[in-house]
Amino acid sequence: MPVYRFIRNHLIFSLILCFGLISLVFGILVFGNAAWGDWYYHTIFVPINAGLQSLMAFSPTPFYLVLLGVVFIIIIGGFLALSGRPWKVIVLSVSLFTFSSLVLLISLFYWMWGYNYGRTTLTQSYFEGDFISIESEEFKRRWALQTNRVNTLREKVVLPEETDVFTEQYASMYRKTAEKMPFFFELDTKLQPVCKNFIPAGMLLRLNTAGFYFPFGSESYVDKALHISQKPAVIAHELAHGYGITDEGEASFVGYLLCQNSGDPLAMYSSALMLWLYMAGDGRKMDPDYAQSMWDNLSPEVWIDLDERRKLDEQFPEIMPQMRDAIYDSYLSMNKVEGGMKSYNRFVTMILTHEQRK
Repeated sequence: MPVYRFIRNHLIFSLILCFGLISLVFGILVFGNAAWGDWYYHTIFVPINAGLQSLMAFSPTPFYLVLLGVVFIIIIGGFLALSGRPWKVIVLSVSLFTFSSLVLLISLFYWMWGYNYGRTTLTQSYFEGDFISIESEEFKRRWALQTNRVNTLREKVVLPEETDVFTEQYASMYRKTAEKMPFFFELDTKLQPVCKNFIPAGMLLRLNTAGFYFPFGSESYVDKALHISQKPAVIAHELAHGYGITDEGEASFVGYLLCQNSGDPLAMYSSALMLWLYMAGDGRKMDPDYAQSMWDNLSPEVWIDLDERRKLDEQFPEIMPQMRDAIYDSYLSMNKVEGGMKSYNRFVTMILTHEQRK
């Protein structure tokens, strides 16, 4: 039979296709019912990633470099194996390889992390979908307090020289902080997410991002060129993804709490300044004159940090930022992240709601 003969001759392709179909069916269950997503988190995601994270912690080498090397070897080996074969065989082999690689890549992404998009979010479980509605005067009062806090924290900070181990030191500190926090949003602290520097330096900044989570190695990356005042907050945000948080606003919220509960002056300052900048975006729309007064009230030391960040942006100008934002917004929306990239902006509302609950 032709079908049996095809399967026998292309067994790996057939097995990958079967794996893809199983992944699709499970994805329909997960995205249709959050209970399946919660089951996936505790039963599949945590055991797999806890093991991977322990393994990745042994080496400072980013796993994506290893993976790129393996892929390069496979591609070169494939071309050598097909050398001299009839063109029809080459076209068929390349087509099957490309399609099966795509199916395998997408399926592994969801099994290793992506199905978390379908589970119960912090917005649903912790906030119960009920965020405070803050009046403009109350927002201004809170923003003024945040301005004073940023200035005060900056006075206590001596920015360290960048070192190769800085990123892992802060990742380790945040992991210990998560274990000590009395309440960590039902996130499993058996997970020990890893964060490493992304190289070449400046590449992520050119893509209008500071870091990202890589599910295939269960590790996070921050741009090696990132300013030292920004890096602790970004590390904490990316580690939140390593704990299974998918919503960007929620990752910033959890990362902020990790920073503030760490007791480390630089982490507290970095996250406080991150919150201030998000508040500045909201405040500018609310009252431009008051927003300008808040900018004017930042201390000279904070302004130096912000100016050095601006110079980094000029050193590593963005590549097609509108296309990047459109692609990422579509990706988030497709995976049930409410508002797509606007989910980042819920960070301020989450913090203010959390503070009112304390």
